[in-house]
Amino acid sequence: MPFFAQDIQQQISALKDSLKLKKGEDRILVLKDIGMKFRSINYDSAWYYTKIGYSEAIEQQNEYLAARLTISFGILENGNGNSLEALKYYKRALPTIINSDDYFAKGALYTNMSNAYEKIGEVDHSVSYQLKALQEFEVSKDSIWIAGSYNNLGSRYQAIEEYDTSENYFKKARDLYGQLGYEYYVALINNNLASIYLLRKDYVKAMVYADKSLEGFVSSGAYFETATSLYNLGYAHQGSKEFDLALDYFEKALKIQQEKEDWYVAIHLKNDIAKTYILQGKLNKAKAIADQAYDEALQKGIVLAQLELCNTLSEINNSLGNYGEAYTFLQQSVKINDSLKSDERAKEVLNLKEKYESEQKENEILRQQNQLVESELSIKKRNNMLMGSGGLVAILLIVGFVLFREQKIKAKNFERETVLEKAMAEARAQENLKEQRLRIARDLHDNIGSQLTYLTSLTDSAKRGIDKGEVFLMEKLTQMKQFSLVTISELRDTIWAMNKDEISLEDIKERTQQLAATVHEATDDKTRVKVKGTPANRVLNAFVGMNLFRIIQESVNNAVKHSGSELIEVIFNEIDGAVQIVVLDFGRGFNTSKESTGNGLHIMRNRAEKAGVDFEQESKLGKGTKVTLRVRV
Repeated sequence: MPFFAQDIQQQISALKDSLKLKKGEDRILVLKDIGMKFRSINYDSAWYYTKIGYSEAIEQQNEYLAARLTISFGILENGNGNSLEALKYYKRALPTIINSDDYFAKGALYTNMSNAYEKIGEVDHSVSYQLKALQEFEVSKDSIWIAGSYNNLGSRYQAIEEYDTSENYFKKARDLYGQLGYEYYVALINNNLASIYLLRKDYVKAMVYADKSLEGFVSSGAYFETATSLYNLGYAHQGSKEFDLALDYFEKALKIQQEKEDWYVAIHLKNDIAKTYILQGKLNKAKAIADQAYDEALQKGIVLAQLELCNTLSEINNSLGNYGEAYTFLQQSVKINDSLKSDERAKEVLNLKEKYESEQKENEILRQQNQLVESELSIKKRNNMLMGSGGLVAILLIVGFVLFREQKIKAKNFERETVLEKAMAEARAQENLKEQRLRIARDLHDNIGSQLTYLTSLTDSAKRGIDKGEVFLMEKLTQMKQFSLVTISELRDTIWAMNKDEISLEDIKERTQQLAATVHEATDDKTRVKVKGTPANRVLNAFVGMNLFRIIQESVNNAVKHSGSELIEVIFNEIDGAVQIVVLDFGRGFNTSKESTGNGLHIMRNRAEKAGVDFEQESKLGKGTKVTLRVRV
């Protein structure tokens, strides 16, 4: 299966290439990033690169970066379902990170601690650290972290069954990630939305969002994450009473989680498979897999899984007539449930909600006051009709006051949200402007700058050789003219890209046809460039579109200079939802195993990596060269 623009493997390859040029702190951070990228496709490699990064941080006596790598160890342990081990790493890193000025690192650490505590059933600690994380994220106006905050808020509101609010935050996060081009995170949040619809028992919408999520994970190359989409599809089909399909999705997800060694999720999936067998009336199959999962939950110390499996095994044994075993599992379920819902922890959660959601608490207090006054006045009404009339007036006054206060609070909240939206818009504008400036600077430097440098060299050469005669000077002037024309062409291309937010494939084909005309003219029609195929009605962002055209341009120029081919073909088509462009010549070719890659090929590969374009070059002696470009839109 080909990987496309947001492909994890491509990102890893790019990081590995940059690693060769990095030293000191920069090298350690790249090692950490490679380790975290591998987390989605290969845990052994993730551990390998993270350990190298940690060793180098220790060698350099860099306490801060050692702490960052320690957090990465915790993330890997938590991903394997070892949340208690993960917390040990997080707590080891905590003092160093807290004493730093890195708000992002603090927010990320608190979020990871929250996730680990949630997995071991300590709800109070999970809520506490999540709220701390949100405080750190609010310090920054960076769009990525704002989107992350929205996603975290969606998860927390989902946990307390505020599904409308949760859905709203998830959609805000998804839209913001979509604008930023983060396909992986869009897929992640589509999966969260699928979970919301599952809880609402809207199985059709749950399937729609889970399918979108699965497609996004596959196209971004995040193999391990596809398991989450698969088991949401399993739940949706289970709810729709399509049990065979549900089992198929659950078993596919289980296989991936076992490869990943995430026992927390794997054990829960076995419980879901057991429940599906119960719904089919296959009780012996259900008992076999539930017994196996319960033993694993005890071995791994996964409390929430033990609770669910006790309930499942109690139900199965009761249906089979094993009443003693059914009662034993029921008692164990009650015991675990009581330990998870202790009064002390419940009070702590309420205290945290009061601390961090003071305005919501104020609204709740006002509503309670309203109910109390209504109750008192109702009693007075029963005792005395006249007092009841006065009480009615009092109720109206108090209700009016409460409504006024609530409207005032709503107005304040709306004002604050408006300010935040404005800040986000400004941040996006600044981010887009910065990206555009970088893109323009890169094109000017890489293309026009190099041409002007060469023109300067030609001018100096002409000055030094002024006494060599008219023929020499005419040759240099001709070269200067040619490179001036190329520079003008490059400048026009850059201005063309600057004036567009998006570049369509029709635009690229049109520019390629102009390039073909230039080649015909420059070679006196000895070399023909034929542009074939009908591009799909698709658009690319300006950065991807410009780089795609530059690679086509460089491929054609290479063919003109080196192949000796009289015909060069540029073919546009669409295969499996991806745009494919082939540049083909029928010239002398070269031996790819012996020939140097050259600077031109290096530049093309570099452009392709940055723009998320899949680049392949094939060549055979005496048969020609073929360059294939693919990009998903």
